[in-house]
Amino acid sequence: MPRDEQRTIVDGIDFDRVLRFPSIIGAIASSMQPSRLIVGLFMVAVLLASGQVWDTLAGATVGPGGLFAGSYEGVGDEDRMLIAESAIAFADAADPASDQWTPREAQQSLVADWNALVRAGEATEDDAETYARLWSELGDIAPVGVFEAAAGVIGSAFLDVVAAASHLDIAAAGRGLARITWELPQALWSGGYHWFISVYGFLLVLVLGIGGGALARMQACQHARGDRLSAAEAVALSCGHWREIVLAIIAPAMVIAALAIVLVLMGLLLMNIPGLNLIGGLLYGLALVIGFLAAVLAVGYAGCWPMLVPAVVIEHCDGGEAVQRSYAYLVARPLHMLGYIAVAVVGLVLGFLVVRLVATTTLDLTADLVGTWTFNDAMRGAGAAAAGDPPMAGLPWYEASTAGLIDLWELLVRDLVLGWIFSGFYAVSAMIYLLMRRACDAQDTREIWWPGLVPGTLVPEEHA
Repeated sequence: MPRDEQRTIVDGIDFDRVLRFPSIIGAIASSMQPSRLIVGLFMVAVLLASGQVWDTLAGATVGPGGLFAGSYEGVGDEDRMLIAESAIAFADAADPASDQWTPREAQQSLVADWNALVRAGEATEDDAETYARLWSELGDIAPVGVFEAAAGVIGSAFLDVVAAASHLDIAAAGRGLARITWELPQALWSGGYHWFISVYGFLLVLVLGIGGGALARMQACQHARGDRLSAAEAVALSCGHWREIVLAIIAPAMVIAALAIVLVLMGLLLMNIPGLNLIGGLLYGLALVIGFLAAVLAVGYAGCWPMLVPAVVIEHCDGGEAVQRSYAYLVARPLHMLGYIAVAVVGLVLGFLVVRLVATTTLDLTADLVGTWTFNDAMRGAGAAAAGDPPMAGLPWYEASTAGLIDLWELLVRDLVLGWIFSGFYAVSAMIYLLMRRACDAQDTREIWWPGLVPGTLVPEEHA
């Protein structure tokens, strides 16, 4: 063929025709639209609020070492010494009850003592350094709630994935993802947080399903016809499919869990009773077959995950059909899927870095400019650089209230960054599904289900 008509063909795959990577990058740009950020922010708000309620009701049950450090054994001798030091750091005498304080109670007392010292005008720079050190060290030994601990693991692992992906370290990025998707659930289960996994896990699936379905539908509609659904329209449509979405998400996991239970029961019943051991040995080949099926389903589940929710809202199909479509596309074109995921990861990492840079610059620039001619301490804790500092002390009520309102606005900006992560992920997920469908079924990516068509098809209802 002529040189200008040549295509890049490897192993029978026409990459120039099938792998339309720019549409994935375009989806990342579209994910920054205000209506989509609102949906993502709503998802973040629901998950954070419900997690904080859980921790408030259940209490701090995870030790300062985190979920991977084993069960919490209480305050040790060295911790008691630190609490005792904080009790007398800015007080004339230690509170008689200080030997029974928890680290959080010690922090509260430390802040109160520091407030009194600042109001009296007796605080020095050395005192300020001591206050910051003790407040930080008390936080390091304090137990936390299970949600806070799990959120900390996810946040740390996610930043590791971003750093690894930005350096093209695939192995490190894989370890970060495994920490979130595999090691964290194991740590929660082995730590005895079964109710948290069940109740909060279902809420997590529901929020990801409804919010993710809305975001995926918004991307599909804009790609297909240039329509921009409002947040309310998209959420309403997704809520109407919540059963199908939840089924699509959990059905493969339930099958894998059932196979795992079968293997566990085989070990319990056939490997522990004398005489039956031989039967267990003879049937171990069957166990390997079941284990193989579970492994294949688990690997496929991980690969199909981005397509499950988009399949429901794009095709208007039920959960079972969404799972069937996603698995079939993955099996038929695994190299395509790998290529799309690679481009999506690179795009999402770059997008996250841009969004975080904009948010950080916004917080710091606003705090610096507004604080230029602000002649009180209400702005002292403003800005991204001040996040994590110990509580301010000695402020009049009106300055403290102003600082609290500023913190709420800055929290909104930080949560918008988290909301964009959801928006970006489900935007590229929708495009991955459409591109995989095109590669497998030769169906144009702009053909999606609309009202008036038979669910799961493009056939008008009156002709069905």
